Amino acid sequence: MEFRPRHPQPFSLEVAEQLSVPEITGEIARLQNSLKHLQSTQTELEPYISGSERDQDLVNAYEENRQTIASQEERITMLRFALERKGASFAANPHYQLSDATARQEPPASSAPTAPPTVSDQETDDANGLYL
Repeated sequence: MEFRPRHPQPFSLEVAEQLSVPEITGEIARLQNSLKHLQSTQTELEPYISGSERDQDLVNAYEENRQTIASQEERITMLRFALERKGASFAANPHYQLSDATARQEPPASSAPTAPPTVSDQETDDANGLYL
């Protein structure tokens, strides 16, 4: 299967295949974090670009972010292909995939802090240890 990117990428699939597995997974994690922040910025910009008094600079920033998001999502896909070609069985792991949750994480429903669970709150089994 041949991978043909639709967006300009800083490297090719062939170059990605030459990276080590930790380098590939690290880059995927970095891109996922970047996508989370870009999506947050997009959400903040939306009210300012949809009104009758649109700020053209904000409209341009929104469009640039949209293109960057598409390029980074494609780069994650390319890096997953590189992992699969290296024989990494965990390339299909949802952690390394794109999803709406990755790009559009919602804040928790409740912002009230919760106390961390204590050992007595968790199930234990003397033979197998603590279940997490």
